[in-house]
Amino acid sequence: MSTAFHPQTDGQTERLNQTIKAYLRAFVSKEQDDWVRLLPITEFAYNNSTTTGNGMSPFYANYGFHPPAMNPATTEPLNPASQIYAHWMHALYDESQRGLEKAQERMRQYTDPARKEPLAYQVGDLVMLNGRNIKTRRPSKKLDHKNHGPFQIEKIISPLAICLTLPRKWKIHSVFHVSLLEPYRTSEH
Repeated sequence: MSTAFHPQTDGQTERLNQTIKAYLRAFVSKEQDDWVRLLPITEFAYNNSTTTGNGMSPFYANYGFHPPAMNPATTEPLNPASQIYAHWMHALYDESQRGLEKAQERMRQYTDPARKEPLAYQVGDLVMLNGRNIKTRRPSKKLDHKNHGPFQIEKIISPLAICLTLPRKWKIHSVFHVSLLEPYRTSEH
């Protein structure tokens, strides 16, 4: 779930977006007004490049061959018997699946030790919102409040995404990642 100031959908999509941006950055004009025209060739370049997840290109994983990069084709396409081709594609799919599972396991080994279970919030709880992404009119960010609130939890979207009741004058999205929230504690004097 993508939330305000924590735009996370899934790692694969985020990584793909970084790669596409890198391709476009290399070829886009100075005015950056021709990037839409470059998307088809960018897509082709990405789909024809080998990925680290499974060691093969998306074209190869889906179709069993690399398409020619120049038109017209320089060789005649081969048409293998359908049973042999289907068997080969199943083997290729299985190999690709094993590669992706290995990549997922590697990523899990790096990320799981640092992960903590998120606090279990309830609708109606009061929380403080981390102010690192909140722009205020105060002249110095260093002297501004570190947390804002308390705000009431309006809705729990998922264990990691919480919707808060924010003031109307704040013109920001009201869904936040739990890493930006902490329970509200009253000071006892």
